[in-house]
Amino acid sequence: MKKIWVSIFLSTTLVIVTSCDQRKEPYKAATYYSYLVLPQSTDEAIQTATTFHYAFVDTRTALQGKLFIFLGGTGSTPQNYSAINKTATKLGYHVINLIYPNTIDGQACKNRSDPNCFENYHEEMIFGGTQSDLIAVNAANSISNRILKLLQRLNNLNPNNGWNQFYEGSELTYSKFVVSGHSQGGGHAAYLGQKFAVDRVVLFSSPNDYSEVENQPANWCRVEFATPADRFYGLMHKRDETLDIAKQYAIWKGMSMLTAIDTSSADGSTYSNYNALVANFEPNSKAVTLPLYHNLTAQDYALPSGDELAHLKQVWIHLIGKSQR
Repeated sequence: MKKIWVSIFLSTTLVIVTSCDQRKEPYKAATYYSYLVLPQSTDEAIQTATTFHYAFVDTRTALQGKLFIFLGGTGSTPQNYSAINKTATKLGYHVINLIYPNTIDGQACKNRSDPNCFENYHEEMIFGGTQSDLIAVNAANSISNRILKLLQRLNNLNPNNGWNQFYEGSELTYSKFVVSGHSQGGGHAAYLGQKFAVDRVVLFSSPNDYSEVENQPANWCRVEFATPADRFYGLMHKRDETLDIAKQYAIWKGMSMLTAIDTSSADGSTYSNYNALVANFEPNSKAVTLPLYHNLTAQDYALPSGDELAHLKQVWIHLIGKSQR
């Protein structure tokens, strides 16, 4: 069987179909599908954060019927997380790495007296509105609308990929979602897990929602979550420069992710026994952009090298997992 690489431009979407059988139509072949989609091609009302969404599905694998949604950190783009994308795709997920208006970090709330500052920030970013005075995100530019319109666009591009199983009409099917993110994006993922009963939540160096005024995690981190605590998974770094590890522990404890403060290490062989993990790897020796330890858990440029990278990817597989539901 001769294999080829196929790149197809459709309007403002670049579809890269790799390793496909020439004797079959590319969109029907069992293969690896990679999509780069401009947000405004999914909804003309989207006017901010307009570089590409990334989407992937490998129909050669045993597909889980679950959607892995990844939200990057402040100022990032989906291309900064290619290793995470590949890991989730190999596990049989449909994968979306979303571009969204992430230039303003919710950490601006940490010194504010408003106890709902963090919650309002997530609420507006995810659903749109006027709840937060930090950002200006309307419904069209919100995370939820971007996800829905991207899924609809992907289904129109290739109905054989099964993207339509993740929405019904104008409603997202959250029960089939694994929501994940790094830094700011992890905060949004956790907030989605608080609002909706999702299949799993996977957090990298996040959430960072800690009030310095009240000296405790944000209010929304300490209330009942729609997603059960045993579906939350997380990885932080012991030397994180963005948020002191004790404060990150406090947030995870408030979310009921931890049963004890010293439960888990990602560096050893027992990581698969725990949902909440702490790494102490060194970042890539060529990486210079700060914060290195904060970004090491997920961003390509800061990932460790050699055996440590191989081990970290096994940790990711444990965290992202294969659904049992």
